Amino acid sequence: MTNGPARPRRSQAELHAASDRLWHEYWMLRCVARAAADDAATAHALEESFALHLRNLHRFLYPTGVVDGEVTAEDFLGEEWVSNPPAPSALLLEAVAWAELRLSPIRYEASAAPRSWTLLQASFDFQKVMDPFVSSTPRHLLGPRWKIAYAGAVV
Repeated sequence: MTNGPARPRRSQAELHAASDRLWHEYWMLRCVARAAADDAATAHALEESFALHLRNLHRFLYPTGVVDGEVTAEDFLGEEWVSNPPAPSALLLEAVAWAELRLSPIRYEASAAPRSWTLLQASFDFQKVMDPFVSSTPRHLLGPRWKIAYAGAVV
């Protein structure tokens, strides 16, 4: 997954704290996907929020060009995750590409093409790749926000 030197091993306390920031990203993705707006400005703000959280979470699970200090799934699961991450669906990959365009600098062309999927559909497809991460992560590395019923088990 990552190129270059080996990632520094993080302490349990560091991972525990980072898991709260990860939880925030995932919680916001799920909340925004379910939100509805009656006016165009709010609808656009919700789309951009969704795009931001989707991009951050995708980068967490499938990092490329990791910046120093960036948290990735590898920090929690090591080589187990790097060698066998779940494959994202075509819809999810399309949503991530849409998010990247949506969050890009001001461009001459449109910042995102019309979607054939909803934010809710994309969030469900993201959950399919997030579930294996959460279910594989040792419970002592997850902060208190992760104490939720998740994939049939209390985490």
